[in-house]
Amino acid sequence: MRHRNNTTTAKSGRALSKVLMRVTLLLALVLGVLAAFGQLYLDLRQQKIAVQDTAEAFLESIVPSAASAIYNYHQEAAEQAIEGLFTQQAIRRVSIRNDTEEVASSERDLEPTLPAFGPLSGSDEVLLARDLINPEATDGEKIGEILVIVDRSIVPPAIVRRMVSYFLFATVKNLIFGLALVALVYAALARYIVQIAEAAGRWRPGSGAIDVPEPPNFLKDTEIEVLGKRIEEMSGSAAFAIQTLEHSSLEVRKSNTELNEKSTQLSEAVKARTSELNAANRALKRQADRDALTGLLNRRAFDRQATRFMENACKKSLPVALIMIDIDCFKAYNDHYGHQAGDDCLKRIATSLNTLAGDDAAIVARYGGEEFICLIPGGGRNDGNELATRIHEAIRELAISHDRSGVSDMVTASIGLSWETCKPTIDLEALVSAADEALYEAKHNGRNRTVTSSKNIRERVRKRREIVGDLLAAVERREFEPYFQSQVDARSGRIVGMETLARWRRPDGTVVGPPDFMPTAEENDLVRLIDGIMFEKCAMFLRNAADRGIHLPGLSLNLSEDHLKDDALIERLKELRSCGKTPISVELLETTTLDDPSAELNWTLDKIRDLGIGIEIDDFGTGRTSIFSLMTLRPDRLKIARELVLPAHEGDLNRQLLSCVLEIAKSLEIDVIAEGVETPEQRDILLGLGCDIHQGFLYSRPISANNQMALLKQEQERKRAS
Repeated sequence: MRHRNNTTTAKSGRALSKVLMRVTLLLALVLGVLAAFGQLYLDLRQQKIAVQDTAEAFLESIVPSAASAIYNYHQEAAEQAIEGLFTQQAIRRVSIRNDTEEVASSERDLEPTLPAFGPLSGSDEVLLARDLINPEATDGEKIGEILVIVDRSIVPPAIVRRMVSYFLFATVKNLIFGLALVALVYAALARYIVQIAEAAGRWRPGSGAIDVPEPPNFLKDTEIEVLGKRIEEMSGSAAFAIQTLEHSSLEVRKSNTELNEKSTQLSEAVKARTSELNAANRALKRQADRDALTGLLNRRAFDRQATRFMENACKKSLPVALIMIDIDCFKAYNDHYGHQAGDDCLKRIATSLNTLAGDDAAIVARYGGEEFICLIPGGGRNDGNELATRIHEAIRELAISHDRSGVSDMVTASIGLSWETCKPTIDLEALVSAADEALYEAKHNGRNRTVTSSKNIRERVRKRREIVGDLLAAVERREFEPYFQSQVDARSGRIVGMETLARWRRPDGTVVGPPDFMPTAEENDLVRLIDGIMFEKCAMFLRNAADRGIHLPGLSLNLSEDHLKDDALIERLKELRSCGKTPISVELLETTTLDDPSAELNWTLDKIRDLGIGIEIDDFGTGRTSIFSLMTLRPDRLKIARELVLPAHEGDLNRQLLSCVLEIAKSLEIDVIAEGVETPEQRDILLGLGCDIHQGFLYSRPISANNQMALLKQEQERKRAS
């Protein structure tokens, strides 16, 4: 009887399996065919889009020639453009029109390449239109249009065959998949398994064993029934074990709750701190590699990257070029326009340099102050010169005003270029040094230019740097001293004043005049230091004269533009003023921003006047000071430049020019002294024009402090004797 029941169960199971197999197989086949048809439709649609895209691309290539044909009224060229478009199989009609009429057109009949697909392969036309633009105009002037009708159903036969093959393959594949699915369903007998799973899902700890449902007859005395019983037994054991564990784990859970809370707090604190540290590390890394103002690489990051780039260039036997850029007269720009404007100027130039460097696959950095550096791996001398030229042009296009440049009315740059041919190794430090020397030469030769490093340049720079070293040593040893040139009343011959002139007395006794050292001193910001030494020694001269009872008729000192901005100037003048009763005045070059005096300069001049010190304009007539500026500055005296005095005897025009200058001074009630008087003829002309106070070699050359003291003492004794 038991055996018979098992046989019946097996037959029932097989009958159910057959039904499931038939239904599943049919469903899989239907779904597979539908999926294949869907894929075929999508592929056809994609091919139509591809046909349209190809036609559009070809149309874009024909547009320029069609525009040229319309612009030149060239009928044959328009027809050739149409013939070119008809090389595309999908194009049915082409029409080229100008603003008023159709210039050329053509069409042809096309047959769909997919007749076997019925509605899917029918004609599917789209209209493409493109404007024709005047090739000579820059404002995009439309002169016509080209219209193209494209039949998207013209799909290449090879592609059609491939899609049909794929359709058949997909159908067979889906059939095989259906058979496999039937096998799985047959083996798994999912329905009863689901019932067991639902019963297990309803089970909860403490509810006892799982109530597993009775299996169908065809599953009785099978592994499935045994599985259900085992689950029922295991769930009963698990319920008892859970009950025991719940009782014994109350304290553990309480402790775990406290630990979890503390762990969560600690985890959140660690996460927040880690996030802060990561952000700080990223900021520090960027700060370490980038210049804070311009965003370019800084010097350290440049040296590191440049070394790596150069090593790669050496391995490939490529040359390397290096450019150093220095903004001309940037200190004067900062002083005049302010540091914010200076920062903006640097940022704009840095942006241009970064763009140019990107075009040449170069690396650029801010090397310090107003100096930038650029390395061109694989670039030779010509590449460096081309980039330098573009840098000059880019800075010029920025058009940043610079009224205090002395080179141009716009910001400019000096550039030094060095380069090295391919070698096993290239020394970055030597390359930078060579570019720096070339840059030094460019600045020395007038700025706003590019100089390429060479042996001769390196030698000249070496000598100039020796002079700079000597100047620095001279400042440290205080080798500069005042010489004095007398200012004389030409009618009486009396000394009425003295101009203080700087001289450099070398250790070997050689005396060097300003033309031989002052330009170098200005280039290296040593003028203020030299002026400071001159002030100290002038104070000693005044005290010495007072101690010896020698009357000094007046003393004038030259002030550089930098010295006028020195915070210590007023204190130094106060010290000079306290050294005796000698009248003191300061001489300002006419080119020292007097054509457009700033509020800061006017404030400084007012402070000087408050000390009882006179103000003189030196070399008047060589600059561009206006009459309005003279009225604003209110100088005590004008010193007429020797360039106006020397040619006074050479013609009436020169004499009239000198006379006009004297008349201007007279009308503004400003005293005058003539410089560069070297001949009696010049003296007589000046006297005839009403200018009595002279200075020049005719009366006295610049002499040392001791000699000037002796000269004044001699005049004082002669005056007493008379």
